[in-house]
Amino acid sequence: MERQSKAGSGAAFARLALLTATAAAIALVSPLATARADTSPSPSDSLSSSSVVTSPSPTGSSTPSPDPTPSTDPMTPSPSTPAPAPTSAGPSSASPAPTSTGVPVVPVPTASGNQLPRLKAAGGTVSATSPHGPYDMTTDACAVCHRAHTAKSEVLLKTPGAESTLCLTCHDGTGSNLNVLAQYTVLNGAVNDATTGSYYYHDVSAQSSHVLGADDEFRGQLNRHAECGDCHDPHSGTATGSTSSPVAGASPATDTPWSLSGRTAGASGVSVTNGGNGSAPIYTFLNGNSSPVVFEFQLCLKCHSGYTTLLTKDPLHPSRDMLDAGAEFNPANFSFHPVEAAGRNTTPAMALSLSGPSAYKLWSLTPASTVRCTNCHASPLQVGQGAAQGADAAVHASPNRGILAATYEDRVLTDANDGFIESNFALCFLCHTDTPFTGSSLSATNFNLHNKHVAGISGNGNGGRDIDVAGAGQGNALCAECHFRPHSTATTTNQWSHLVAFSPNVQPINGVISWRSTGVGSGSCTLRCHGQDHVDETYSN
Repeated sequence: MERQSKAGSGAAFARLALLTATAAAIALVSPLATARADTSPSPSDSLSSSSVVTSPSPTGSSTPSPDPTPSTDPMTPSPSTPAPAPTSAGPSSASPAPTSTGVPVVPVPTASGNQLPRLKAAGGTVSATSPHGPYDMTTDACAVCHRAHTAKSEVLLKTPGAESTLCLTCHDGTGSNLNVLAQYTVLNGAVNDATTGSYYYHDVSAQSSHVLGADDEFRGQLNRHAECGDCHDPHSGTATGSTSSPVAGASPATDTPWSLSGRTAGASGVSVTNGGNGSAPIYTFLNGNSSPVVFEFQLCLKCHSGYTTLLTKDPLHPSRDMLDAGAEFNPANFSFHPVEAAGRNTTPAMALSLSGPSAYKLWSLTPASTVRCTNCHASPLQVGQGAAQGADAAVHASPNRGILAATYEDRVLTDANDGFIESNFALCFLCHTDTPFTGSSLSATNFNLHNKHVAGISGNGNGGRDIDVAGAGQGNALCAECHFRPHSTATTTNQWSHLVAFSPNVQPINGVISWRSTGVGSGSCTLRCHGQDHVDETYSN
C-alpha cells in the first residue's frame, strides 16, 4: 500500500504535539516508564455493559447522545460532572506519601471526580482508573503506552511491531477485564487462507503501515490491514452499547440502523448514498472526528465493500466470493438482510419466525427490526444465551469461517447417510425459529417444505458434496442451496424475493432455472436439484 513519506507526515506529528509535550517530562520521572499497566484488575476496571446511548436520529445526521445518568465506567466521563482541574496545591491530603524513590504519587481524576493514586514506582500495581483517560494536564498515564524520546513505533508507542503487541500486554486478561487475547485462543487450529476465501480472525498480529485511525487508508486498496486502531480509538472508547429505535412515522415500520458501539467510538468508516436495486452506493469517508461514524455498519463497510478493491472472484468457486457489502445491504434491493433498514417481508409467518424458539436462539426481533453486523459476525465468547442485542460483540476471532457467531455450512453438502443436522444452520437459528425445519410446526414459514428439504431427502442424488459443482448433491439440503447469498440478492443473476438465490450445484432444466411466487405461501420451481427434476413444481401452504 503506497503512503506518503513518514518524514513528510507533518499533519500526523502536529496531532501528536500535545502528547509529546506532556510525555516529554513524564518519560524522565514517571514510574510508568518501567512499570507494566494494571496487573491486578479490580471489578471497577471492567467496562459496564449496562450503559446505553439514546438512539441516533432517523436521518443519521447526528451522533448518539450519552445517557444523562452518570456512567460507572472509569473510561467514560460523566456528562454532568467534569473532571477536576489541576490545582497549585498539589496532592490532596488523602494521597499516599511519596515513595522511597522520591517520585511523588500524585492523584489523577476519574470520571466521577474522585482522586485515585497513580501507578506506584515499585510493585507495578495501578489504581482502578483506566489508562485510556480521561486525563488532567499533569497525568503520567500517557506513559502506559507512549514514550516521548524512546518510542519504538508510530505515534510514540513504547513497543515495536504491530499495535497489538502493546494492546495485548493489558488485554490478555492480566491488565484489563476485557480479555481480547482469549478470543484468539478458540480457533481450534483454524488459519486464515486467502486462496480459499476462508477467514477466521482479524489478524492484528501483522505489522502494517497504519499510523492514525483518522487516515483514509483503505480507499481503493486491496492489501488491507487490521490493526487494533483500525476499529478502536483508544482515547475515545466507552462502555456504551449499540442501540436502535423505531423511525417515527415510517411506513412500513422500520427501526434505525444500530448505532456505533462505544467500544469503537472515534473509529473511521464510510457512509453510503444508495441508488437503485443492485447498484453500488456512493461512499463517503468518515474520519471519526470532524465527520463521525454514526452506525455500526459504516465502520464495517470501510473494509468490506467496494470502497476498497475486493478480491477477484473465482468462477470455479462462487462460494468463496468476497462481495460488496455496501451494495448488498441497499434497502432498494429486492431482498436483503435488514442492516440499513427493515426487510420487505412483513407477513405473519415472518413475525412468528422471528419470535419463535430455537435451540440456538439469541436475538428477539420483529419484521420492523434491523440487525447489527455483529449479530452474525462475532466471537462466540462474546455472545451467548441472554445476551443483549446491543451489548459488546467484538469481531476479533471465531472458529467458524467468516468470523461467525455460530456454525453455518455453505460449502460442503451433506452426506447421503446424514439425517437432519441442525448445527449446519445454527447461525440462522440465532434469529429464526427452528420449528419449520424440525417439523414441529409449519406456521412460522411461508414455505411448507423446509422440513422435507433439510430432513427428508437423504440419499437423493448421486453427485459429490462440493456446492460449487453443478449436479452435486446426495443427501438432505442446506439452507445455502436455496439462499446462496445470505446478505442479499443484489449480486445474483435472478432478482428474487425472500433471499432466494440458488447455489451452483442446482442446475437448470432446458436452460431454465426459476422460482416464482404466486402469492403469500405459494409458488413454483423449475430446476434440477439432488437428482430430482422440478418442472414448474408448485407448493402452497
